Amino acid sequence: MSCPSRYLVPHYVCPSRLEHLGEAVLAAVAFGASGAVPGAVSVSIPMRQLGSPHHEVWMARREPERGAHGGVEFAHDGELLFGTFASNGASDIEPVTRDAYTAALMAARATGYPNLLRMWNHVGSINVPEEGLERYRRFCAGRYDAFAAAGYELGSDLPSASAVGMDGRGLITYFIAARAAGVQVENPRQVSAYRYPPEYGPRSPSFSRATVLSEDANSVVYVAGTSSVVGHASTNAGDLAGQVEETIRNLEIVVSASLPGATLRDVVAVKTYIRHGRDFEAVARILTPALSPSCQQLFLEADICRSELLVEIEAVACRAR
Repeated sequence: MSCPSRYLVPHYVCPSRLEHLGEAVLAAVAFGASGAVPGAVSVSIPMRQLGSPHHEVWMARREPERGAHGGVEFAHDGELLFGTFASNGASDIEPVTRDAYTAALMAARATGYPNLLRMWNHVGSINVPEEGLERYRRFCAGRYDAFAAAGYELGSDLPSASAVGMDGRGLITYFIAARAAGVQVENPRQVSAYRYPPEYGPRSPSFSRATVLSEDANSVVYVAGTSSVVGHASTNAGDLAGQVEETIRNLEIVVSASLPGATLRDVVAVKTYIRHGRDFEAVARILTPALSPSCQQLFLEADICRSELLVEIEAVACRAR
């Protein structure tokens, strides 16, 4: 189904159409290519796109205002703020992440958009050990410390998020924030990430399974990166089809928990990260029939936060209120 709002959801746009959108653009994210759009914040992620090339575009309700604060580049349109922070990864990922998140929180608050809704994290060499600990786990420690220092409550105001690999050893984070607060939602099939046991690292992954933003006319759900995890354990090790099917079940549960009565047919955009690019067609064959024919899809090759996971899927769902 189509979303009642064009301005709170991503649009996956062919590169040739970027100059002909006919509307103000808040931000454009490119994968493995330049995503520059005049007047918009542009982010380029060094990772391989699978299938037809698309840019992730966020539309603005009016001509956006651009600025920078503490290393964060941002644009906002009076309702939504898009911000991004990048580091070349010359130093330890833990303090880099802590600094990035501290800067993002400060920029969002300083510009009047204090409520983080959704964060995307691209961590170079995410599964590689660094100073005796996997880089993803060091990333989680830095993120946790930044949220704790800013006074965030783990069970009530964490944004939904994803963290996947990219080429190199840097960190690129981008996020959306709003003036109004979103509602944090968890998956009853899973242990909340922020309550994972210590076996997953010295600091828990600090994100919610979904965030819901409600306006007068509609509600939008930003579903976090979701994988084949039940409770807190990875399932279907080595079984690609099993992992995709389990991930779809988790997506269904989260969407329903976020918007009573909603189903995967209310999902308007899906981004899928696949560890091995050769699995693209197999993943698409299972995933696509579960979605509405009008649902936008974007496929990327990326390492997942756990080495045994082969796929991670995130989604945006929308419903009229």
